[in-house]
Amino acid sequence: MDGEVSHRVAVRPSGVELDVLDDEDVFTAAQRLGYRWPTLCGGKGTCRTCFVQVEEGAENCLPVGPLEREGIEALRRPVDGLTRLACRLRVQGPVTVTKRGVRRRVQE
Repeated sequence: MDGEVSHRVAVRPSGVELDVLDDEDVFTAAQRLGYRWPTLCGGKGTCRTCFVQVEEGAENCLPVGPLEREGIEALRRPVDGLTRLACRLRVQGPVTVTKRGVRRRVQE
């Protein structure tokens, strides 16, 4: 991670804090850091299970792309930048999101 820029994403209610790199989405960062994030499709943007509610820092989120827009609309939520898919959400500064079920992966 030397020389790479990361941004803090706080996940409520679990209290998890992720350092998300510039070139990765929140879902990928969580996996890299050893967290289990609810998903069915494994981060392909098709199941919409990973969706989050942005509580703070929406201005630090990159814009919603076409696949993410389709997913948010399928959830019957407004495409207002506050409901996002973690597997598509890239950030450029601190963000706080709400997502239940995020937890440390159990070591086998």
